Amino acid sequence: MAVAATDAAAPRMSVARSVLGVFTNPRAVFQQHLMHVPAPVCLVISGLAFGMFYLQTGLDVFQGDWRGIVYPLALGALGLAVGTVGVGLLAAIAWVLTRPFGGSHPVDWAVRAFGLAYAPALIYSGLGLVANVLLGWHTSLAFGVTGVLWALGPMIVAIREMTGQRTGVSVVIATVCGALMLALWALIVR
Repeated sequence: MAVAATDAAAPRMSVARSVLGVFTNPRAVFQQHLMHVPAPVCLVISGLAFGMFYLQTGLDVFQGDWRGIVYPLALGALGLAVGTVGVGLLAAIAWVLTRPFGGSHPVDWAVRAFGLAYAPALIYSGLGLVANVLLGWHTSLAFGVTGVLWALGPMIVAIREMTGQRTGVSVVIATVCGALMLALWALIVR
């Protein structure tokens, strides 16, 4: 119960500051402020990140003129589902994988942490979508994939919290999680 005591003693941080805090100090956000951010908000962050990432991919293909406008919109909706349901399931799987290493966080903590870990992807995908629409650039690789890769840092921090600070196993689990998300994207958009 030390987690709850530490979490309760920490001053509340706004959701926006928590999102930005994931960039600069994810460990502090995860240790002190995570339980103040509702789980649905965390999943909306990852959902929007993947929705915009998949939408960028669809727009990249649409600019090549070989599919209609329905394709980017459908991909965006699918990305939203992957970012919410998929990230939630991925967090639950990672939580199960970390249990043998002595983690004491509940599964909802893992879901919140994974959702919030995609805050960098949300920023990158938003910037990529702007560059795609305003400048006509193909941005899904430069912005979308980069955002998903940036999420690995906060994800490693979250998994370290769930494994009792075991860095090696945390890096392996985070790498597998990140690879699964990118492989799913590659499978869907091919």
